[in-house]
Amino acid sequence: MNPVLEALLIFSLRLLGLTIGTLATLMTVQGRRFYAIVTNFFSALVYIVAIGRVVTNLNNVWNILAYCLGVAAGTLVGMLWEQRMALGFAEVRFICASSGDELAETLREAGFGATELYGHGRQNHVGIVEVIVPRKNVDSVLKIGKSVAENAIVTVTEARTVQHAYWQPSVRR
Repeated sequence: MNPVLEALLIFSLRLLGLTIGTLATLMTVQGRRFYAIVTNFFSALVYIVAIGRVVTNLNNVWNILAYCLGVAAGTLVGMLWEQRMALGFAEVRFICASSGDELAETLREAGFGATELYGHGRQNHVGIVEVIVPRKNVDSVLKIGKSVAENAIVTVTEARTVQHAYWQPSVRR
């Protein structure tokens, strides 16, 4: 095979393999067994084909370089792809210097379930509003939060398992 085409093939295989591997890791962490098994199978298959092409001719520095560049590019593409897909759920928490009543009501009007809690900060009482949403909706929730309580402390954490959450059907899943 033409050395340039072989290097390009190796690069492409690692790019594909690492992209799939990144998704496989996500599926494993989220407990999506079937998808984790399928994606890991294809990730391993692509890896074996690519590494086989490299080790058959270790004197070809272009194949080794293509392999390494494919790993780097595949990692980046996998991360970007995962962010675009935004699978899973997130918990968004707002800690407001005043009560979070207005924020919670605005979130509810937008179709999100909001839980209000009250706490005591260093100097005064605070309102805490928690919302569990599909990850695709985190930006919408943050935008609402900023418009209602722009000085609120905001945290976003991954929710591994969600049962019985509430959002209106208009909210994207």
